[in-house]
Amino acid sequence: MKQIPLFGVVHTPEMEAAALEVLRSGRIASGEYVAKFEKGIGDLVGQPHVVSTQDMTSAMFLALHLAGVRPGDEVLTTAFSCMATNSAIAHCGATPVWVDVLPRSVEMDVADAARKVSDKTKAVIMYHVAGYPGPAREMAELCKARGIAFIEDCNNALFATQDGAHVGGLADFSIYSFYPNRQINCTEGGALACKSAEMARKALQLRRFGIESSGFRTTQGEINPDADIPEIGWAYTMNNLCAALGYAQLETAREKVEQARSNVTRLTARLAEVEGISTVRAANGADPAYWVMLCLAENRDTLLQQLKDRGISASILHHRNDTYSGFHANRLGPLTHTAYLQNHIVAIPCGWWLTQTDVDTIGDVFARSAVESLNSGQS
Repeated sequence: MKQIPLFGVVHTPEMEAAALEVLRSGRIASGEYVAKFEKGIGDLVGQPHVVSTQDMTSAMFLALHLAGVRPGDEVLTTAFSCMATNSAIAHCGATPVWVDVLPRSVEMDVADAARKVSDKTKAVIMYHVAGYPGPAREMAELCKARGIAFIEDCNNALFATQDGAHVGGLADFSIYSFYPNRQINCTEGGALACKSAEMARKALQLRRFGIESSGFRTTQGEINPDADIPEIGWAYTMNNLCAALGYAQLETAREKVEQARSNVTRLTARLAEVEGISTVRAANGADPAYWVMLCLAENRDTLLQQLKDRGISASILHHRNDTYSGFHANRLGPLTHTAYLQNHIVAIPCGWWLTQTDVDTIGDVFARSAVESLNSGQS
């Protein structure tokens, strides 16, 4: 039985050549590809102020820090997310305030967020779950009116658009990930896109211990004894090898997302009439990047096991973060839409690594398993 994976990992001859070039050059930690990759990502998403980082959590932490989030502050976010996003809130010493999602949706509920803004709120993080765009325009308006920072988590939403514009463009800061199973595979890496050039300049310093590179060394290459570091930063810089791998994929990354969109169209048609299954719909005007395809299923756990038994690597994708005591935050209630989502969500493969036969197999196996699981739950 063929196993169909949930995710694919990009691996191309161009990536191998770039890696070999950097390894032979000896310029592995730093080099020209870092700036090239940053500019390339900025060009792809229409954001001129991009700062690459060692991973996406580092980028999120920098965004929160630059937004003024400090110990004792609050950050509004959704619980149905990965720890790579929300752990940065704890690293800042802040408290997450969990915002519900809309009914039968992965989109953040802006009205619920508005109710939960307090005088301690410093920022809102909106995660575009699995590349499905959330209501960023409404959230940007709310944040501007309340004087708080808006951060768009686009970590698996590269090339996702809302009303024709790339997600991330409405925020003060937007975050991207280049983990192996993302749209661009740098083996590891992240990026922080800043609305202002001044914030990007600060991020550049803070990602490398707070050093201002232009005057830190003398003409002899030694550390300048007169150079000052007024704010101590962190070691968050993306290395030249990871950047070179990413740079080698810039021209072809969009094609992979378009293939995922085509696969989702085919799968949606196949599942349209299957009882007990509903596909998670994109918002009006949204064109998701489809990291995975999301569905809601009755008798989900039985269905999930049947899919795995038949070679389809389906998943619930995330576990709601509000259950983790380390956040020291109030949990969402059992009757929230987040609770419903967690109990019904199924993510299925849809990406560029699938053949047309794979896509049809997923659709057929999913439809058959859904009917069987529903009958099992009714018996």
